[in-house]
Amino acid sequence: MHSRFLRAAAMAALASFGLAGGAAAHSIWVEREGDGARIYFGEFDENLREGSPGLLDRLKPEAKVAGTDKPLKLDRQATFFVVAGPLGKDDSIVAENVAVTERRGDKPTKVLNRLGARYVADFKEQAPVNTLDIVPAGKPGRFKVFYQGKPLAKAKAEVIAESGWKRDFKTDEQGAFEASLPWRGGYVIEVAHTDATPGKQGEEAYDSARSASTLFVRVGDGMQGPPQPPVTTPKR
Repeated sequence: MHSRFLRAAAMAALASFGLAGGAAAHSIWVEREGDGARIYFGEFDENLREGSPGLLDRLKPEAKVAGTDKPLKLDRQATFFVVAGPLGKDDSIVAENVAVTERRGDKPTKVLNRLGARYVADFKEQAPVNTLDIVPAGKPGRFKVFYQGKPLAKAKAEVIAESGWKRDFKTDEQGAFEASLPWRGGYVIEVAHTDATPGKQGEEAYDSARSASTLFVRVGDGMQGPPQPPVTTPKR
């Protein structure tokens, strides 16, 4: 049920971006690569990564090191955005792609859509930065979810290993949950949230907001997991 909720929320947000159909469950996530990092757009559980030319061209993310205000330089490549380095080995990197789009129908409405992502090097506590943010809570497998800087209670979270293994969780009243991470390798934690409160993005008004955010962390201990699916990049 939780997975269906997350995919439905992601589908709604991506439909507003004009990405539905070929990208109904997509998210962005950040991984370290050498001295820099990469932002991917696709489906982590399937190792599906959108490319350029293609759906990757529709995104214009911004990124920074958590705790700083200086934007990091991004360069679009064939299947990812390069985040320019060098970066500190313990730096947490956050990224967001924000756009206001119109949903057509009997009564057209404008929706603020946010795709967020965070990379962390370990499980030490972090302060929220993105509007919808998932952060470590001080011990392996424990996380907190924040929306607009406040704990998000009863949020549905999906924990996904790079092999495609998944588990669903729900946050408590403090926005926290605890998950077992049995496999060595990378994990993405994903949360989606809809906010019916109208507002403004700059000078542009919107009727509601939809957010989908991820946290990427790599675990060094645990069992050898199932093999990761081969990388696929659809031709769009």
